[in-house]
Amino acid sequence: MFKLKYDKILDNVIFTKNNLKPVVEDYFDINDLSFCVADGVTRDDIYGNPVIYPQTYEEAMEWIEKYPNPSGASKAAQIVCKTFINEISKYSHEKINKKIILKIAKQCNYALKSINDNRVIDYLKEDYYCCEAVGGIIVGDYLYCFSLGDCHITLLDSDFNVIFNTINNHSYFEKYLRDVYSKNNIFSWDSPKDRAMVRKEYRNCPSKKYNGKSISFGAFSGEKNAEYYINTYKVKLNNIKYICAYSDGCEPFFKNKKTIKDTLENIKSLEYTGKERTLIVYEKED
Repeated sequence: MFKLKYDKILDNVIFTKNNLKPVVEDYFDINDLSFCVADGVTRDDIYGNPVIYPQTYEEAMEWIEKYPNPSGASKAAQIVCKTFINEISKYSHEKINKKIILKIAKQCNYALKSINDNRVIDYLKEDYYCCEAVGGIIVGDYLYCFSLGDCHITLLDSDFNVIFNTINNHSYFEKYLRDVYSKNNIFSWDSPKDRAMVRKEYRNCPSKKYNGKSISFGAFSGEKNAEYYINTYKVKLNNIKYICAYSDGCEPFFKNKKTIKDTLENIKSLEYTGKERTLIVYEKED
């Protein structure tokens, strides 16, 4: 039997230390053994310029002054989480399978059409409101779940060994951008042309390939092509002690066995460092 051990959204530590309240673009929802974590995709500022994660008080103040508030990315994350939990609750455990998970994940994507339709998209100041997400339900000895983008579900045994990880399809694009594109082209995220190019030509564009392999990435946006990037899973839980679902801000805490063990044995430590991050942990009772 799995029980919820921890669930929390945490701000960038610079905001927390200075008692500042930025726009929060992570979101999660839980209903007993069903869960969903979503991370709104960072937007350009209100002037159409790129933003950086603040490292100082001054940068944090600038972020609050210039970042869109309210943020459509935050709304997208909330819609996806609420849709997943609402839809999965309509099924008895006996009816849950990978096809149902895929159907609901597609519904999550479709739910974003209403906030993006009738907008003039320029892929800069007016980019799609979108998010990455993972979600799942524990049914007996199995976890049925989905992933899209760089949110994660990681399953651990009692010795903190990683038994299962969801796919991060951002990694394919990032490797291509670093090892191929940037070596053959002048590229800078500060360039409006390059930011628009990445968002328009590589996000939710399954036809984009290199050496026959897909090098695009996905995000829930309401676009039909986003469905291509949904991965679904059925994972046996007989040797699993912890089920962890988290946004990419928690990646440093899951980089190796030591950081995982240190984090889960002293989970409050997660709250004292890092950028915006969300973590949900279920633990199997002995």
